[in-house]
Amino acid sequence: MNEPIKVGDQCEVIAGALDDKGPNVGKMVTVSALRGEHSVYGRIWQCSGDSLITEYGAVGNRADFAAAWLRKLPPKPLLNKTKERSLTTE
Repeated sequence: MNEPIKVGDQCEVIAGALDDKGPNVGKMVTVSALRGEHSVYGRIWQCSGDSLITEYGAVGNRADFAAAWLRKLPPKPLLNKTKERSLTTE
């Protein structure tokens, strides 16, 4: 079962207002806030990333995306940072 997108998720942009030909397609973003519901596109998320292009043509580090335009990426595995200790005393 796929968990819905939420704040903090890493996603790949798979579409946009220009369908699969948009300037942000293929970029990796981090979901930062829920912006609301759009009457046509549904849930809209504000995301941050590098060189994102808004619907107005501005370039920046934040842009809004419909949930359908995002593919949630699996979380990165946590590194096991435990350290083994010897149980023998010297």
